[in-house]
Amino acid sequence: MKNILKILTINPGSTSTKISIYLNKKCLENYSIFHDQKTIDKPLFPDQLISRQKDILDYLKKKHHSLETFDALAVRGGRLKPLSSGVYFVNKAMVKDAKVGLQGEHPSNLAVVIAWDLFKKYKIPAYTVDPISVDELDDFVRITGIDGIIRNCLSHALNMKAVAKKAAKEIGKQYKESNLIVAHLGGGGSISAHKNGRMVDVYNSDKEGPFSIERAGNLPSLDLINYLNQNKLSLSESIDEIAHKAGLFSYFKSRDMIVIEAQSKKNKKLSVVLYAYIYNIAKYICSLLPVFEGNLDAAVITGGVCRSDFIREKLHEKIGFLGKIMFYPGEFESESLACNVFLAIKGEMTINEYQ
Repeated sequence: MKNILKILTINPGSTSTKISIYLNKKCLENYSIFHDQKTIDKPLFPDQLISRQKDILDYLKKKHHSLETFDALAVRGGRLKPLSSGVYFVNKAMVKDAKVGLQGEHPSNLAVVIAWDLFKKYKIPAYTVDPISVDELDDFVRITGIDGIIRNCLSHALNMKAVAKKAAKEIGKQYKESNLIVAHLGGGGSISAHKNGRMVDVYNSDKEGPFSIERAGNLPSLDLINYLNQNKLSLSESIDEIAHKAGLFSYFKSRDMIVIEAQSKKNKKLSVVLYAYIYNIAKYICSLLPVFEGNLDAAVITGGVCRSDFIREKLHEKIGFLGKIMFYPGEFESESLACNVFLAIKGEMTINEYQ
């Protein structure tokens, strides 16, 4: 076993692909490849797969990183089968499910396919960590008001698990001993309850919970049906409307939080919308309190949105009564990918087989 492992992380998002290079747990470099609108409007497979993979290889070549020098690939997992948290080998079954969009399309589905292609060509072992489809929900949490519709779990698991572990360490506890509510605020959003090392309840703004920058979150069901019928939207158009053109974007016509804040200061109606955004985040955070029966260690806020001083200040005003409020601006996905894969290769974590 080599003492120093060189690890390449790959994390495709809606408008960019983030890559980083680690030696063991130390990051050497991070880079975000931003994609133009023409690229991101194309289908994930094969168009974006070809384009994004070329962009990654071009960057590595430009920086004189030969692929043969990497010991492992650590890539974000997409909407795969429901899984327990952990590290997984990228294999044929995973690639098949990513390509067909087993639980829906998402740019992160590209990562395991890119990794598989690189594994076949360069023989670099490929792994994923805490995919979007991590599902540790309690059974009663899945029940809805209609027999035949159940709640499932799709979320920003990779980042939320990472910051939950950081928060637990900061308060002097093991993650498996902690009770935490974690909110990831970005273009999408997730709010999760972490109880004794398991993510036992989750809101994902694709379907429920607070609206996000571009996603609708929970909506009045009858009004939603009427809205879709009146606008004569197809299924694919409806999904696009709810998952990409909703949320703050529906009102501000921007996904840039700096622009959104600036507009809200000039327009009273838009200031009410931004207040509603903050209020709904606070409301859904508090709605998870019954999970812990009053025994909450901390509320933890992460994601790109909480880089905003204004958002952090207003959220603290709303939920400060909960006790300890912890902010981790940005995301820690690349770090989590690399560090977990390093530990797994060293034998300190189990490597799971995707089936």
